Amino acid sequence: MTNSSRNLRHAVRFTLAASALTAAAPLANAQQQQQAGPSTNAPPVAVQEVVVTGSRIQQSPNEVSISPVTSVTAIDIQQTGLTRTEDLLNNLPQVVAEQSSGLSISSFGTATVSLRGLGSDRTLVLINGRRMQPGGGLGPSSVADVDQIPAELIERLDVLTGGASAVYGADAVAGVVNFVLNKKYEGVKLDANYSFYNHQNGSGPYDYFLSNAGIPLPSGTVNTGQSKDLSFVAGSNFADGKGNATVYVTYLNSLPVAGYQIDHAACTLNGPSTIVAGATLTKAVTCGGSSTSATGRFFELGQVDGSTSVIVNNTVDANTNQFRPYHHSDSYNYGALSYFQRQAERWTAGAFLDYDVNDNVNVYSETMFARNSTVAQYGPSGAFAFTSFVTDCNNPLIQGNPSVAAVLCNPTTVAENQAFFNSPAGGSLGLTGTQFDLYLGRRNVEGGGRLDRYQSDSIRQVIGTKGKFADAWSYDVYGQVGITDFSDNEGGFLGTQQIANALQAVTNPATGQPTCASVLNGTDTTCVPWNIYTAGGVTQAQLNYLTVPSSWQTKSLEYVVDGSITGDFTKYGVKLPSAASGLQLNLGAEYRQETYDFAPDYIFENGFAAGGNGAQHPIHGEFHVSEVFTELHLPLVDEKPGFYNLSVEGGFRYSSYTSGFNTNTYKFGVEWAPVQDVRFRAGYNRAIRAPNIGDLYSPTVVGAGGTADPCWGPTPAYTLAQCENTGVTAAEYGHIITNPAAQINTQAGGNASLRPETADTYSFGVVFQPTSINGLVVSLDYFDIKIKNTIQALTSNTVLANCANTGDAQLCGLIHRGNGGSLWFNNNEFVVTTEQNIGTVSTAGIDLRGNYRMDVGAWGKLAFDLTGTHAQSFVTQPLPTGGSFDCVGYWGSTCNAPEPKWRHVLNSTWGTPWGGLDLTLRWRYIGGSSVDRSSPNPLLATPYYVYTAHIPAYSYFDLSASMPVTNSISFRLGVNNIADKNPPLVLNGSYSDCPNTTCNDNTWAGTYDALGRYIYAHISAKF
Repeated sequence: MTNSSRNLRHAVRFTLAASALTAAAPLANAQQQQQAGPSTNAPPVAVQEVVVTGSRIQQSPNEVSISPVTSVTAIDIQQTGLTRTEDLLNNLPQVVAEQSSGLSISSFGTATVSLRGLGSDRTLVLINGRRMQPGGGLGPSSVADVDQIPAELIERLDVLTGGASAVYGADAVAGVVNFVLNKKYEGVKLDANYSFYNHQNGSGPYDYFLSNAGIPLPSGTVNTGQSKDLSFVAGSNFADGKGNATVYVTYLNSLPVAGYQIDHAACTLNGPSTIVAGATLTKAVTCGGSSTSATGRFFELGQVDGSTSVIVNNTVDANTNQFRPYHHSDSYNYGALSYFQRQAERWTAGAFLDYDVNDNVNVYSETMFARNSTVAQYGPSGAFAFTSFVTDCNNPLIQGNPSVAAVLCNPTTVAENQAFFNSPAGGSLGLTGTQFDLYLGRRNVEGGGRLDRYQSDSIRQVIGTKGKFADAWSYDVYGQVGITDFSDNEGGFLGTQQIANALQAVTNPATGQPTCASVLNGTDTTCVPWNIYTAGGVTQAQLNYLTVPSSWQTKSLEYVVDGSITGDFTKYGVKLPSAASGLQLNLGAEYRQETYDFAPDYIFENGFAAGGNGAQHPIHGEFHVSEVFTELHLPLVDEKPGFYNLSVEGGFRYSSYTSGFNTNTYKFGVEWAPVQDVRFRAGYNRAIRAPNIGDLYSPTVVGAGGTADPCWGPTPAYTLAQCENTGVTAAEYGHIITNPAAQINTQAGGNASLRPETADTYSFGVVFQPTSINGLVVSLDYFDIKIKNTIQALTSNTVLANCANTGDAQLCGLIHRGNGGSLWFNNNEFVVTTEQNIGTVSTAGIDLRGNYRMDVGAWGKLAFDLTGTHAQSFVTQPLPTGGSFDCVGYWGSTCNAPEPKWRHVLNSTWGTPWGGLDLTLRWRYIGGSSVDRSSPNPLLATPYYVYTAHIPAYSYFDLSASMPVTNSISFRLGVNNIADKNPPLVLNGSYSDCPNTTCNDNTWAGTYDALGRYIYAHISAKF
């Protein structure tokens, strides 16, 4: 740059912004430097400009950029003591928890980030300003897995609000998360972390619940989830400072935490099956779980006096071996085995190379490798309620327990069962003799929990060159490849074919001993009968036969070639007379290819693992997109009365997809500083999310994906007329069997006809940098994001509610009820929830960011950093012609994780005058919220548990201390959630508020601190 005024202005901007961004830096060191005094011989500070998140044009960082950006520095990260990248993100007020280490049965084995709660597929993740490759796996297969990024290497984390598709391409709808890594290091750095959770059991009402259920109480104080983290970083300049090479290796190992270790997770908490007015928390809530019980639930339907009735609902008593009526207390407590923190091991390694060939040419490369292994454990497999099979009274295992035979083989019971199942309503099975159709729910408690052993191997390689030419122009050209191999080796699953064979027990005529019918007819000679009719009757031989291995693998590839040039037309004299500098213009093109392959084994492909994901066939999908883009920045007025600065920016991107559609995205922004201390900024972005490979090609699968049916139970939540709209008959109303696990079946899958969704995002704000108050920077920004033609799967709640309230034939046609009106007995009963372009989603709110540093004389220095978000609305209109609902201030089976009106994180750091000691107190605040069922909106309103309907505001306080031990060694000690505050209770049961999304073991994992206080120690050595 040649204009001295512009030089000075940008130097001031950079200095102020850098001060704000490093507000939480070690203050003692800064104090020592100040005491040393300035050097009179120091050379003048060179003017610096950087490429910041949200633009390809060099400009100053956050507080003077038009796009609002929140930055978290390496020091901020160290003060949290957190070593998993997902945990760092979930602390930010702009982030709503999604996939995290606190999930088990609903885990995909990855860690994702959802800005504004709009979903990880609408949040673009970057590494050093470049798109991060897909994380693979099932579920959000095209979404980045942030666990591939080692926290120790993060130099800065930028969160951009609003759309950025014009700059970065598709998926930047809610915003951008950019991980800026330390890729130019000099020296050697070794870091070691050790952490664990400490929790005092025995507080709150949990002991009452456990004692009533006869469940052993967890020990008084537990230390769990121990984690070790080691990292090595080494770098050096070479060729007289023209180049730098940096290498790194990191290792993390975390032990699992199971529900039974923690009082508030030791049992699955169920509310009452009927809402009772005036019921108290302790009287209404019980330890429950799944009707697929440890001792079996044996269930029969029959025709009695011309109507369908339940004629058997029994279990085998574990203590007496008697066949007695099934009770709610017999439900299987699946929460006890469920991991509250998954076992994890992670290796990462990589290298960065940067070399100036000459003054105009720089070459660079980035190589990153990550291996993530994690194990999820949850409730055992089994014959899930309800597995239907035909047997008869000649079954030797039934006859082996006289109390079972007395009930199942009662002539009246057999006759009533045959009368129903031989009718068209029962399927016309043609039962004869003493045959009967039995519904069974029986857990494989003898075999232990189900396991998902996830492993991800990813590599990311970037090679590029950048530099200058023709004085006013710069360029950056790079190629990038990202490969992720992901696999899941499942354990503890029973095979559905093996269950079917093992339940057909007959007497071997040659030996007189029980055997399988398949052994005698030769279809499966390895079969061993499953003796579920006698307490303690299951043997290891039976388990060996029933248990089957299951696995799948995915491979995700992403190729990117990108090139752009940037010109500063000031050097050609192209500028307005009123401005100190001229037009800056960026032009470029990008090509991206994504490929995804899913390869299941035979068991997984056919859905033969009981309690697995259902049948999922192999997938091969890919798309290519070719893009051209441009961006400009134009100063209009500089240093005039009322116009200290006025500038505009714009951008445009055209994208052509081989999927058969083209998109246009664009942006416009303006910045006005009437005086030096105050700046106003406003921006508009048109962004898109293109359907990813999973959206397009995922096969349809039926599984337990929905929550409670409002038409089940003796007192349904919906009226008869509403339930009739959903397919319930008058005879079934009030008689539909409830699932204690509060789950119904859904049919989910992709849709090859999907089109891109579009988003319009608006933001405007103000930044205060008063020169009269040194070290203070405050920004306030409003955002408004509206997404149309959203790519989404309607939830079962949405389908049922809209069908019940409107009778819409298209919606009601998505509901497939079975015998007796059930939506959960078997996989022929479900609600269709496949992906569609339908409805709108919008959110609006205000972000507040403030930094302040002050000198307190002999007492050292103080620094304060506040990041807060006020959510004004989060409105979903599921259907274009239907109603809408607002989830701000709510949580539950429809709104999912809490969306409080206010969240903030306030860091206060005291740089003491004593030996470089820094103390940091962090206040994390999560505003109160209520269950979505309590909303007056008819799309949400249903009966709810009053006693757990509201989660009050939560305040967590964290404390850390750091100080240098020697000139090269520093030590940090800290504790998060000092008070060991228990998380809020979220109940399962007939009116479940705990969906299989981010709710696990009775609370919202990732949103609240679920495992108690977090204690950590960190030591760092630099040479």
